[in-house]
Amino acid sequence: MDTDKTTYLRQIPARRSDSNKGTYGKILVAAGSEGMCGAAFLAGLAAYRSGAGLVRILTPASNRLIVQSLLPEAIFTGYDSDSNFRVLSEANVSWADILVLGPGLGTEALSVTLVRELLQAIAAQCDASRSKWDRKFPLLLIDADGLNILSARPELMQLVDQIALQIPVVVTPHPMEMARLSAASLQEILQCPAHAAEALAAAHGTITVMKGSETIVLDADGHAFQNLEASPALSKGGSGDVLSGAIAGVYAVLRADRINALNEVSAEEQRTRWRRMAFDAAVTGVLLHAEAGRQAANIHGTHGVLARETADMLGIVMHA
Repeated sequence: MDTDKTTYLRQIPARRSDSNKGTYGKILVAAGSEGMCGAAFLAGLAAYRSGAGLVRILTPASNRLIVQSLLPEAIFTGYDSDSNFRVLSEANVSWADILVLGPGLGTEALSVTLVRELLQAIAAQCDASRSKWDRKFPLLLIDADGLNILSARPELMQLVDQIALQIPVVVTPHPMEMARLSAASLQEILQCPAHAAEALAAAHGTITVMKGSETIVLDADGHAFQNLEASPALSKGGSGDVLSGAIAGVYAVLRADRINALNEVSAEEQRTRWRRMAFDAAVTGVLLHAEAGRQAANIHGTHGVLARETADMLGIVMHA
């Protein structure tokens, strides 16, 4: 298993001098539940701090005031029980290049409906061969309650399997979420997290980020990486939300740098490079997230780091 972080960190490109906000992508963050918008804010903040051009937060309408106060740079889209979730999902999926689904979403009926409609809209976009969607080289990242919803509803996991045949899908479970997704027990996962990650990636065609003190990233193509440098300041609520946003933002940066080369190769080679780019983004996001936690600890102390302080360090460690 690869442990050489320099291979990935040296791939981070300088920001293009001729760029605009569209160059670095449109990230949809479908996150947060009613009265619980911290995860949506943290994922959105991390996406911006790690290079995203535009971030739209899709969350219950009751969260508007807090989200727009904490992160006015983000576009806000709210919903409630009276919303038409099919229309809402189709419009937001059509807008986005990169989708982050699940942080702090909850597992209530409204959240399940949102996940179902978003996945169906993504699958429909994937079915439109050589559409504008294809040329955007999209990415789907599923975290937290998005994974918990999938683990309880096999028909939705089948949708993810279908999507993963067409575009890269990144999943970011911690051990308990992995236990819900797999047939393995929590104890088995803790004893051999790499085996659990490999099994999930193989079964569903995903890039699997098995979170832990030494996070492991594996994909269905045989690529594997383990981060051996622990960052104990990250053992705080919200750190996982920051990681999701960081991976999405890094993907936006790598895609902006590689998109012209992707468009110059055959469709088969495109998909190979596209999947590898998503794997690179996942590993790089993990590494930057860990280093941001360490740098934040230099300021606030290892015990005192808050997730938003880790997010705020992302741009600095990317530039180093």
